[in-house]
Amino acid sequence: MADYIWNGVGIVTPDSWEPTAIERDGLTFAENGLPMCEFKWNRVRGSFSFEKHIKKITKGHKGASVSGVSDAETPPAWHDAVKKLTASGFRSHSFIWKIPGVRGIGAVVYHSGTGLAALVQFFIRAASDEDQAAKVLASFREYFGGKSLPWAMFGVTARVPASFVLDTFSFQPGHYRVQYWRPRSGKMADRVPPGKGPGTQLVFERFAPASVLLRSTSLAKWIAETVTDSPDVAVLQTDGHGVRWDAVLKTSLLRTVMRRESFSQGRAWQTDSGNAILSVCASGTDSVPTILFPEICESYALIQEETD
Repeated sequence: MADYIWNGVGIVTPDSWEPTAIERDGLTFAENGLPMCEFKWNRVRGSFSFEKHIKKITKGHKGASVSGVSDAETPPAWHDAVKKLTASGFRSHSFIWKIPGVRGIGAVVYHSGTGLAALVQFFIRAASDEDQAAKVLASFREYFGGKSLPWAMFGVTARVPASFVLDTFSFQPGHYRVQYWRPRSGKMADRVPPGKGPGTQLVFERFAPASVLLRSTSLAKWIAETVTDSPDVAVLQTDGHGVRWDAVLKTSLLRTVMRRESFSQGRAWQTDSGNAILSVCASGTDSVPTILFPEICESYALIQEETD
């Protein structure tokens, strides 16, 4: 089974499922090219209506027959999964849908404590798909409310202070990049404009294969040339754990007075296994507290390293 944690929510899926679409607040999985599961979520304020969300689902499934069902009308495994969600503080309303050749089952899920509302739906093509869907539903969890949020995707995992919001991300062969943003004001909007105004960017990157990338250069030189907002190689500090830096990139009397100096903190290292380079960089007008930044870096790892 594969564990995916993304922007405040997590699920466990069969190893044969692959993410085919990754959004800021959504995940879609497929198996052998066929869609298997879709997750959409958001945090809502104020009252929440299951009926309104079921109506939205009905409008969204054009050409499909959609109907809400009671727990008693769902398969036994699904019914048990809903019970587990209820025990975790969720309320839910299940629904089924049908189109020629395929049917589906899903649930609208809501947690009043954190305001998380989620739509979870599965494509059912065989009887065995029902039990599989129930297992995935039962694994659904949320991580809001703590001091930090974990994330895990494509074999890498980390924890981010809850004051940061997910900004941009890219998972390309050989290079993963996940960027978070925290404005100086500390006010969190649904969509925080990246880099606008004073604040901090927190970037996690994975590069591979390290043996090829570092074949004719040192880690310090490579980082100075590759990682955005890293300082000149002369500023980088090399030790037995890799490369680290804590520097002022842009400064002047006016910037100092206006509190607009540009800082950069970072750490990069070659993994013991997995043949990869991991880097964490915090940059912007506000630096991350000296005590906190090492904790962020220590949380960033290849998942297989944690289970060796």
